[in-house]
Amino acid sequence: MAKTVSVIGIEDKELRWIRALVLLLRHPDPSIPELARQALLYLTGSAAERPPRTTRTLNRAG
Repeated sequence: MAKTVSVIGIEDKELRWIRALVLLLRHPDPSIPELARQALLYLTGSAAERPPRTTRTLNRAG
């Protein structure tokens, strides 16, 4: 059984994306990690501009 480390703020369904990101950042071709880094910077900027996500659920039944 593999050892796991819990990280605050990461949901179970997001772990596959974190693993893929780590693989890209460790890629031997230097252009691949640089492209992943630039994508992360873009996503960070985009996330900062988004309104905060609410945890309140809306009752659409009426």
